Amino acid sequence: MTPDPEDLLDHVVDYLCGEQAEAVADLNDEEIRRRAALAIARAQSHGFTQAEPITAFANLMFLVAPDFDRQPAIARALAVKAPEAERIGLLFENTKEGDWDAAAEKSAGWEASK
Repeated sequence: MTPDPEDLLDHVVDYLCGEQAEAVADLNDEEIRRRAALAIARAQSHGFTQAEPITAFANLMFLVAPDFDRQPAIARALAVKAPEAERIGLLFENTKEGDWDAAAEKSAGWEASK
């Protein structure tokens, strides 16, 4: 079952504020929610529909780069045909550390991640 959009947003925001407090420390509540909503939409554009994979995707946007999924090797790993929970795990199996470094270094930032 697809989660209710408002419940999903609350879930992602709660996770980020609780588990990734440093990543959101300099943001006000409105900006955290705005970015979390962008993250949810971006995760959904990759076919993620369930709360936990969407939250994991959002977490990566906050920790690595808001447009990490544009890095070619990461984009290929996201396109693997597998159940969505497995695809998140496969991201790390199908990419190298350098791919993640490149994603962070070449990020265009939050405004470009829409």
